Amino acid sequence: MPAQVFGLDIGRSFVKVAKVKVSGKKKFLEAASSIQSPAGGIMSESPIDLKKLADSINKCVDEAKIGSNKCAVSLLESQVVTRLIELPPLTDKELSAAINWEAEQYIPLPIKDVNLQYKVVSRPETSGRDKMQVLLVAAPLRVIDKYLTVVKEAGLTAAFLESESFALSRAFTKPQDPVTIIVSVGAVSTELVITYLGSVLFTRSVATGGINLTRAIMAEFNLPQDQAEQYKQAYGILEDKLSGKVAAVLKPILDVLVSEILKAVEFAHGILKDSETKRLVVCGGGAFLPGVIQFLAERTSLEVSFGDPWQDFEKQGQVMKMPGQGSVFAVATGLALRN
Repeated sequence: MPAQVFGLDIGRSFVKVAKVKVSGKKKFLEAASSIQSPAGGIMSESPIDLKKLADSINKCVDEAKIGSNKCAVSLLESQVVTRLIELPPLTDKELSAAINWEAEQYIPLPIKDVNLQYKVVSRPETSGRDKMQVLLVAAPLRVIDKYLTVVKEAGLTAAFLESESFALSRAFTKPQDPVTIIVSVGAVSTELVITYLGSVLFTRSVATGGINLTRAIMAEFNLPQDQAEQYKQAYGILEDKLSGKVAAVLKPILDVLVSEILKAVEFAHGILKDSETKRLVVCGGGAFLPGVIQFLAERTSLEVSFGDPWQDFEKQGQVMKMPGQGSVFAVATGLALRN
């Protein structure tokens, strides 16, 4: 029996692993764990830093008792170029022959230096003026090589690599779902992903994350980082907490994120004119910020929900031991579900 593939999310601030089992329509969480990344992490080019990262990955896998060395690995969204393009209707053979030339117009890197994947999102049902939509995903070869080197150094084998957006889409949406915007709020950045009919249509990495919020509190109240973090987690953007003083500091930062979300809604409307965007799913560590779900709902007029990829998992075993933590493991879970 082949080794089961687990999800390995190598983020900027944390390494996370998740192993799931799917039996018929039932899903089980078999293992999950996280560990803070060493300084530099996957963004570093230093062999010493990357060796430390590999050791952290190895430790995380051991702590989770994964029992497999075969993993699915996520690439940071900011290191991957994703573009939805429109082309005249082409057959699969014609598209295969033309894709590199077409991609050169949209990918800001030489095609010879990237791994280029593409997927047909839609084709016009009748010939005429309508165009087909194709999703391009390009990952620099040097970035892929770095990930593969780190994974190998950790004593693991990468079954495949994919961007965070595809893992998030798999974790939170089904092919029959309406247009959905996933907002994954991490420590350093926030990833926006538009999905529809099981396909990723748009991704954007916004340089706003939990650390920005913590630093704003540190500056405003002259607090050390650990205490500022406590303020953030306790008061969030609730107006009835600490007279709304923390909320007043954080809301302007979150309004930057709201602006990007509204741009994503406009983009979705532009390419899916008959399908209205109504659903927004918030995940990642920032999803736990008190008041953030209501704040985003008020600012965007969308149906906003807390994203828990373990919501429809069997409520037994590991899920019961880690209540409410699924949102943080969204990417790792989405990777593991590709099995």
